[in-house]
Amino acid sequence: MSDRCIQIIAFTIKPDSLDDFDAIKAAVAAEAHALPGLLSSTTQRSMTEPSAFVDTMVWESQEAAVAGLEAFESLSTTPAFMGLMAGPPTFSGLFAWSAGDRALELTGAR
Repeated sequence: MSDRCIQIIAFTIKPDSLDDFDAIKAAVAAEAHALPGLLSSTTQRSMTEPSAFVDTMVWESQEAAVAGLEAFESLSTTPAFMGLMAGPPTFSGLFAWSAGDRALELTGAR
């Protein structure tokens, strides 16, 4: 079993901020990818609720995930990103990586 950690955060963007979301999220992602221990990060948008999003991050370890969360707060892009949100994340959790998580390792679509 790997020490990798999966972090999942669900959040809602204010409807009047959706036009700004793509640019600000891209800037946050570019800055966040320099955080130590972050292996990958994806953002998914709900197909039924246009303001609802889920971020999935894979970290080297739980310790890296916890440190990354703390470091995220000090990124220069964080205030603008958090200002888009309708409120605090609706869900946030850390999960253990398991052998069954092969879907995250796929590199191509079928």
